[in-house]
Amino acid sequence: MDHKIYHSPVPLRLVPTRDSLSFSEMAENETGLPLAPHPGSYAFERKFHIHEGVDLYCDEGTDVFAMEKGRVVGVIPFTGEQDGTPWWHDTDAVLIEGESGVIVYGEITAHPDLKLGDMVKAGQILGQVKTVLKKDKGRPMSMLHLEFHKYGTRQPQEWAVGQSKPKTLQDPTPLLKRVRPYKL
Repeated sequence: MDHKIYHSPVPLRLVPTRDSLSFSEMAENETGLPLAPHPGSYAFERKFHIHEGVDLYCDEGTDVFAMEKGRVVGVIPFTGEQDGTPWWHDTDAVLIEGESGVIVYGEITAHPDLKLGDMVKAGQILGQVKTVLKKDKGRPMSMLHLEFHKYGTRQPQEWAVGQSKPKTLQDPTPLLKRVRPYKL
């Protein structure tokens, strides 16, 4: 069994939770690691799609770090008008292919110096969390949306309700459960 420890993608302690309102009770240095039936959990069925990743609620501007070393294989528009989803703000995603596969760090502003082909170290800053939601739904409006894909993935695919899971998509929750505890 793989016992790899990953760097935390955000400077917060990840607290597993099934409670969709747990964010209101988290300490300042914590964020929830959503588990089903939390709406931010992997594979949660939403109105139009199945959630392809895990949402780690963070304040806008929170630094986002590479979980493992790897190569930048994409810096792409992720949400908003630039990506055909005008009900959300424009955000980016950074795709890093490392030892585990491709980790997608979405709903962020990518660091301006990151370029396709760059090598990154575990713990290197990839960008900052950006507010994604335009409409307040009673939960945080900014978060790191983290996806996990098989090697070779260069463009994440939507998982529409009633459709099969995209072939490259994997559950990122096991990786996040192996994050090194963040120390202040």
